[in-house]
Amino acid sequence: MTPASVPPEPSPSRLARDSLVVGAATILSRLLGFARDVLIARLLGTGPVADAFLAALRLPNLVRRVLGEGGLNAPFVPLYLSVKAQDGEAAARRFAGEAASHLGLLLLLFVALAELFAPWVVLGLAGGFAGEPDTLALAAFYTRLMLPFVLLTTLAALLAALLNAEGRFTVAALAPALMNAILLAVLLVELFRGGPSEQSATLLAACLSLSGLAHLALILAPLRRIGVLRPSLRWSPEMKRLVRTGGATLLAASAAQLVLLVSTQIASAEAGSVAALYYADRVFQLPLSFFGVAMGTVVLSAMAGEQSQVEHDALLGRALALGLALAAPAATALFLLAEPIVSVLFENGQFGAADRMRTAAALSAFAFGLPFALAAKVFGQVYFVRRRPRLPLLAGFAAVFVAACAGYALLGWREAAMIGALAASLAFLVQALLLAGFLLRDGLWRPDRETIRTILAILLAAALMAAALAVLLPQLLPWLAPSQHTLMRAAALAALCLGGALVYGLAGWILGAFGPLLLRLRGASVRTPRS
Repeated sequence: MTPASVPPEPSPSRLARDSLVVGAATILSRLLGFARDVLIARLLGTGPVADAFLAALRLPNLVRRVLGEGGLNAPFVPLYLSVKAQDGEAAARRFAGEAASHLGLLLLLFVALAELFAPWVVLGLAGGFAGEPDTLALAAFYTRLMLPFVLLTTLAALLAALLNAEGRFTVAALAPALMNAILLAVLLVELFRGGPSEQSATLLAACLSLSGLAHLALILAPLRRIGVLRPSLRWSPEMKRLVRTGGATLLAASAAQLVLLVSTQIASAEAGSVAALYYADRVFQLPLSFFGVAMGTVVLSAMAGEQSQVEHDALLGRALALGLALAAPAATALFLLAEPIVSVLFENGQFGAADRMRTAAALSAFAFGLPFALAAKVFGQVYFVRRRPRLPLLAGFAAVFVAACAGYALLGWREAAMIGALAASLAFLVQALLLAGFLLRDGLWRPDRETIRTILAILLAAALMAAALAVLLPQLLPWLAPSQHTLMRAAALAALCLGGALVYGLAGWILGAFGPLLLRLRGASVRTPRS
């Protein structure tokens, strides 16, 4: 690559602005999605209709999380920019047209087959429905209504990656928020109307596919300013490279979602548990998504530019410490306050006391795995930056295997939703330990004394927070009772969370958990990797 063909390095101010735009849009989408799930819980509860609807929703959610939220950027964007720099803009557009055409054809075949074999698709997501023919039939019907979403949103994700490659981030980042806003509007209408839950779920499933169409339309609008993509099924060398490197990276990055699919399989062995697991997972995903945005948009971009081993070790240590500084108190709160959190967020309408207890048990089990899920995300990106997805892929397969073995071994010990969540947490633990071991073995990370001391200080501060919450919770239990007004319960829960956060913040400050190790992240240089 000649110097003239190297794209200009983005300024730090622009990188900060783009990171802020993507992060804010992702947080907005997560909050709208969380509000959507709160309303689904109130509309459907955790009965057979909710089990069928939420099992069918697992496939669109898997596609959206893996592909629709930037997952295609890693394999597509570097290759697109390389073609553009070496062969010119016309060649890059031709490659983008080839990628979109091949992906569209593959998706058409997949959706057509899935429509024909929808019951088997459902059994692949929730095998326990085999003994519940009515729930299986309902889930297959909802799956058929949702399948067009998979086609539309995946095509939109590839075109969004093209926009990102051209430095246009805003529309691509805001598109998922638009989809959640559409579903929220439908849910509010259904809650006001008060129709049968089965009909409401049918309308929601159909509107999900319509939201995928809105997603694609929103992406196409700014894409026209870049240039028209010409469809082509030519199997070029660039397409071969995209398939060869991108497939392994996507599969490795989707390990966490495959673990959650295994958890759903385990939960489907008991009526009502699929919905309970889903609601608990949504609360669990909220803090994990916030931290993942921070890791992916700022810290890991800087990691890609680090040239010396010392710089790399320090930055990886700071990334891990920053993630644990956020994940440790969140996991503590989710574990100790699971029942009041679930009660305040979901207990209303069709969602009753038994649903609250089942969902809270699953949330407590998920809380154990939160720090390990974040650590695995940070460790895996070290290999993705180097385009070496083999070891993260092995760790992901091991995690899925552990989830399946642990879940089915423990099934019957407690409620199926709780066992499914516990199996996922054990899988995240194994995945994080394996990736850490690979990094240490390969010499890609040598944690220094400052990193270890900071992490220990974070864990001690979280333990002091747990002690404070254990003292405060009994005092506020009367105000958290379901008989109290929703605003009163929300205020009591907010007081508990604020009290715990104050104790954690004060303890962390005294112990030095938030010292220069974390603050120096602001000074991490963001440089473009060498070609």
